[in-house]
Amino acid sequence: MKRKKRLWQCVVDFLGDSSPFMTLVGKVTLVIVVQICWFLSSLPVVTAGAATAAAYAVFHERRELSYLTAVPFFFRRMRVLWKKAALLWLPFLLLGLFFTMDLWLLLRRQLFNNVLLLTPLLIAASLWGITLLWLFPLLSRRSEQAPGALLRSAFLLGLGELWRSFAAILLFLIPVVLLLFFPQIFWSLSPVWMLAGFSLPAWIAWRLLEPVLDRTKL
Repeated sequence: MKRKKRLWQCVVDFLGDSSPFMTLVGKVTLVIVVQICWFLSSLPVVTAGAATAAAYAVFHERRELSYLTAVPFFFRRMRVLWKKAALLWLPFLLLGLFFTMDLWLLLRRQLFNNVLLLTPLLIAASLWGITLLWLFPLLSRRSEQAPGALLRSAFLLGLGELWRSFAAILLFLIPVVLLLFFPQIFWSLSPVWMLAGFSLPAWIAWRLLEPVLDRTKL
């Protein structure tokens, strides 16, 4: 009987709400839920900025949310942020398309060894990516600030925390690198991209950026 009780107690402890296993399951489920909400909300493209800010808001409140309460919270934050997010997102989207077209033309014309053309483009694209990386986490935390102030803060934080910026950007580029250079690995991991292709890198990136956002007031 003692062995049975001990075994049962081990099972209860393992599956308890506060157990490490169930805590991990809760985190994984939350990441998947955020991925689904973000993907569906980003389909109109115009709303992708608001969806991204809402995803970061969920990660900020992750200790207070379950995967069930995360869904209504996500959409409440998205409704609050979508106008300002769209105002910030659309110019960045157009710039991103411009950089992508330029890089594609350089690649097609085999001009990647042309330093005079490539260097300014890479510098501009890097500044674009760094600012974009910090912009929507900032919006999720400081929604009362004007768009210009958010842009300024995102740019300064991105430059001031370069190692965090580049580490987070690399996380988002992993699927792109795999698709371009290791397509077999990319397609074998397609379930991962479907379930957490954005939300997992965003969650890890948030953990990198959060300490700076907590201590910095710009």
